[in-house]
Amino acid sequence: MGRRVTFLPDDARIDAGDGETIAQAAARAGVAVESPCGGQGRCGRCKVSVDGRTGDKGMESLSKAEWESGVRLACQAEVMEDCIVMVGHPTIHDIDAVVDHSPLRELPFSPMVGGRGHGLALDIGTTTIAASLLDLSDGRELITLSDYNHQLLLGEDVLSRMEHAEDGGVQGLRSLALRSINGILARMADHAETDVGAVSVAANTVMGHLFLGVDPSPLRNPPFKPLVEETIYDASACGLEVEGGAELIMLPCLSSYVGGDVVADILHSGMHRDPRVSLLIDVGTNGELVLGNDEFMVACSSSAGPAFEGGELRCGTRACPGAVESVRVEGGVFRTATIGGEEAHGFCGSGLIDLVAQLYLSGMVDKKGRFTDQSAAEDDDGDRRLQIGPEGSGLSISEAEMQSIIRTKAAIFAAARTMLSSMGMAFSDLERVLIAGGFGRHIDLENAIAMGLLPDIGRDRFHFLGNAALGGAKSALLHQGAREELGPLVGGMTYLDLSSEPSFFHEYSSALFLPHTDEAVFPSRRD
Repeated sequence: MGRRVTFLPDDARIDAGDGETIAQAAARAGVAVESPCGGQGRCGRCKVSVDGRTGDKGMESLSKAEWESGVRLACQAEVMEDCIVMVGHPTIHDIDAVVDHSPLRELPFSPMVGGRGHGLALDIGTTTIAASLLDLSDGRELITLSDYNHQLLLGEDVLSRMEHAEDGGVQGLRSLALRSINGILARMADHAETDVGAVSVAANTVMGHLFLGVDPSPLRNPPFKPLVEETIYDASACGLEVEGGAELIMLPCLSSYVGGDVVADILHSGMHRDPRVSLLIDVGTNGELVLGNDEFMVACSSSAGPAFEGGELRCGTRACPGAVESVRVEGGVFRTATIGGEEAHGFCGSGLIDLVAQLYLSGMVDKKGRFTDQSAAEDDDGDRRLQIGPEGSGLSISEAEMQSIIRTKAAIFAAARTMLSSMGMAFSDLERVLIAGGFGRHIDLENAIAMGLLPDIGRDRFHFLGNAALGGAKSALLHQGAREELGPLVGGMTYLDLSSEPSFFHEYSSALFLPHTDEAVFPSRRD
């Protein structure tokens, strides 16, 4: 007999089966309980309050006071009897996603489906989904909205979702993505007519497969090629709540880890038609880089991990109201600014970049990211942790967390340098560095260079594109010329597998310092 679980404040009820965790029961009940680490019990973000007996798995990750007061990790605690679960308000409901971008390329207006009705451009990311509704008669943008990708409830990164899919969770993951997209459509209907006759989708390879209901788990293995090659679909048959017969175009993928979102970035930037040598960087839960111009194009993917989105850090958070987006150290005093000016509750990516850079520049950490005597770091269960800001602010960072951020920046920088060297080039040969995605929205360029994330070259070469994936999806929706470029663009790209490049490990090891082991690579940072 099932054990009745009541989730508050939603008042959702469901019977849990033998061995079922609170998080699994919540997912079946449609209740939002975040599990960014994919149910591994590492991140601690799925804490809930339980009135009722549970299994004791996860106890070691909680304090004695928390356990005794009924706090449990939803992804670990098994339901043992009828219980009431109080779920907090997870950050999945608060979003500060990037939906704006640099201007679209000037191409002849020739929309899909001959300019009838409205078109929907979608950027399906691992963390967020952005959508834009356009008038296909004249190309006007009517409304743009976004939401978190509700697949976050089952894992924060593409690897955890592939593992969940392999365990029979494909349709569950697909349903969560559709819940997000159709929810956005419903909100759009409150502001405009939504007789959508055409849809264009930019998605990373794994998100694209899950959107189509295809198990992406084989993408982890050679030859690392997409399992689906079709680009045209029936939108309503894909699960979108749009007009019957609406046509959907999926922007094609190059490889397992260079997907349609990166192709959309390129399409939007126009770098494939420009003689200037450009490096495009798109950092999210993964990091994709493209080097090239109108004569060549090389792409690679570097496992950035979730550090720049707050993952696996005690005081990490995604970009949402109250996230620290800027940090300065002035006379040993920390000055922070948050998104929306609200009370700080954690550091998002730009805040973490600022924090690490400022700690290094102020002498509070050394080149290896270790706290120096100038800091006030204290012992924290065998680690060292530094409180940021006034007593009681709750903001802090540990040496171990610092290492996670340094590994992330090292992976991105090493990928760029390896790709350049494979083409016999150096950073000095770059005429443009294009920063795509939400990563560049709040980033402080000088701090990103100071910590060794971005190359130390002329600042006028950096250009921030905003949500270029959504921009590329719009271009495909509105311009026949852009749609015709997709095949040649992907066909002309070369994928560089960093794992088979002997120089990558050396570059990565050299980048595991602030800003780098070779001071000549960062000339402006020399004392």
